Amino acid sequence: MSEPFQPDHTYDQVYLLFVDTSGYSTIVRSNPRDRAAHAFDLLRERMRARIEQFSAQHRCARGDLWSWRGDGGFFAVHDDRESVARDVALETARTFLTLDLRHLRDEFAQAGVDGELHVRMALHKGAIRHTGEGRTGTIHSPDINLAAHLEKATPPDCLAVSEDVYRTAGPYAELFAHVGSHEGKDVYLMAGDGRPDGAAKAWLAGRGLADGAPVQAYPERPSPQEKARLLDAAAEEVLDMGTALRTTSGRLVTTERPARFRDAVLGLLRRGGTYHCYLLDPSSDAAATLSRQYQEDMTRKIKDSLERFGRFKERYGAEADGLRVYQTEEFPGFSALTIDMRGPSGLILYSSYLMGTSRYGVIERGDMPHYLIGPAAGRVYTRIRQLAEARVSEGRAQRVL
Repeated sequence: MSEPFQPDHTYDQVYLLFVDTSGYSTIVRSNPRDRAAHAFDLLRERMRARIEQFSAQHRCARGDLWSWRGDGGFFAVHDDRESVARDVALETARTFLTLDLRHLRDEFAQAGVDGELHVRMALHKGAIRHTGEGRTGTIHSPDINLAAHLEKATPPDCLAVSEDVYRTAGPYAELFAHVGSHEGKDVYLMAGDGRPDGAAKAWLAGRGLADGAPVQAYPERPSPQEKARLLDAAAEEVLDMGTALRTTSGRLVTTERPARFRDAVLGLLRRGGTYHCYLLDPSSDAAATLSRQYQEDMTRKIKDSLERFGRFKERYGAEADGLRVYQTEEFPGFSALTIDMRGPSGLILYSSYLMGTSRYGVIERGDMPHYLIGPAAGRVYTRIRQLAEARVSEGRAQRVL
C-alpha cells in the first residue's frame, strides 16, 4: 500500500498518467447499463492493479488512482527518487497498452460486451499542491490540465508523453517517436504496435499536417434531411451555388412527403431570410464547354431548373419573395451551400467538381466528397468564402427570378 499525499504539501516531479476510453460510447449504446458498467470497472481495476504491482516492485512511495469517472481517469505517481516514479508510470502505461488491453478485449468478448475497446493514454509530470486529507483531498496544478488536454489529443491505442517526460525517460526513450507539439510542448508517441512509424502515422491521421484546419468531411452529398438541418440554422441568408442546381430545384417542387428540404427553405423565407441561387447562364461559353465535357445537355438541365424555381415561386406567392435566382457566365469549379457566411458563425458546405470524364464514365457531382467548414477552419474558410463572393461580384450575375 503506497503512502498518501500529505495535506498542505507541494510535491515536485509528480507523474500524471491519464487514461480514457475512446470506444466508451459504442459500448454504452450496445450493452445493458450493468454490463457496460462492469466492463469499465474491469478496466479501472486492471489499471489500478498494474500501478500497485509496479509501485511495490520499485518501492515507490506514492502511486494510486486519483480520480475515475466512468470511462477514464488519472493516476498520480511520486517518489523522492524521480527515476522510481518514472519507471512505475512508464512501465504501467506500456504494459497496459501492449498486454492488458488485448486481454481486456478478450474478457469483454467472453462476458458478452459488445462494442470496440480503445484507449488513449498520456503522461506528463510537474509540481502539484495537495490539500485535504489523504486520497480524499484535492491536488492543484496547471500540469494536470496539460496532461488532460494531451490525452484528448492522443490517437486511440497510443501513449503520448510530453517533452518533460521524454527528457528524463532514459531507457524508455527508444520506445517513443517525436510526432509534433501540443500546447507549446513537444509530444512523443508510442503506438500499441510498438512501431515508430506506426506512432507517426497515428498522430498524422488524428492531428493532420502543420497549419491544418478542422473540417467535417462526407463521402458524398449529404441527404436532404441533413441539408435541411443546415437551412434550419440559417438566420439571414443562404447562398446555393452550382451549375444547374437540378437537385435543389427538384426538391422545391417534389411531390414526395415529407418534403423536409422544401419545408426548411420555406421556414427560412417565412422568418425573413433570403435564399440566393446561382447557376450558369445556359447560353454561356461555360455551359457549352461543360456540355461537351460531360456529354450531356447542360442548357436543357439549366432551363428545367429555372422552370421548377418558377413553379415554386408561383405556388407560394408572396411567401417565396425571398427566393432569388441568378445566372452567371462564370463556372465556379465547385458547388456550395453557404449559411450566413459573412457572419461570425457562418457555415459553408462545398464540393469541388471533378472536370472531364474517366474510364468509369461521368462522375456525378453528388458522388464527390463534400466538406462542411466554419470560421474555425481559418484560411480554408476564408478562401472558399472569397471564391463564393467572387462569383456573385465578378461573375456578372443577372437576376432572372
